[in-house]
Amino acid sequence: MATTTAPTGFGRPIWSAIKGGNQIHGVGLIPVTMLFKGSDDDFQTAAIFQCPPSTVGSFKVEAATISFGTAVNDDASNRWDIQLQVGTVSTFEDLGGTALSSATDFAVHTSYSLDIDGPEAATPLKVFLAPGDILRLDFDETGTADDLSAVQMTVTVWLRHSPPGR
Repeated sequence: MATTTAPTGFGRPIWSAIKGGNQIHGVGLIPVTMLFKGSDDDFQTAAIFQCPPSTVGSFKVEAATISFGTAVNDDASNRWDIQLQVGTVSTFEDLGGTALSSATDFAVHTSYSLDIDGPEAATPLKVFLAPGDILRLDFDETGTADDLSAVQMTVTVWLRHSPPGR
């Protein structure tokens, strides 16, 4: 499963590769974007990315955003809490300590950052992915929040890629 520490050699050659103009070889940030519609279920998830075998290299979750095609207007008692999670088929952990909450209303076509606590955080979470790890969004409803079943959402996750052997 994902770890809080980088695999051996992760990141060290990245600066050299970027500095040397080797971005075309896959070193650097890779955006993974997914469009989907929500649900009105109390609990829902949306898979975004599954980490490939280590022969492809290593991946680290750097940042993530979500935007909504329709305004979501909830309040503190009736809201959605959205978290980016990592895990395997049955066990998932949050990648941030703070959920994005619809209690503050989501405007149309505005990007909202999802919390990711990486190595720079006081208590780092598992941002370094292992082969087979799945990144997903977790939606948890409190009260009677807005129905998301007709709401188009776009999520983008930026992954740092370190090719194999680096």
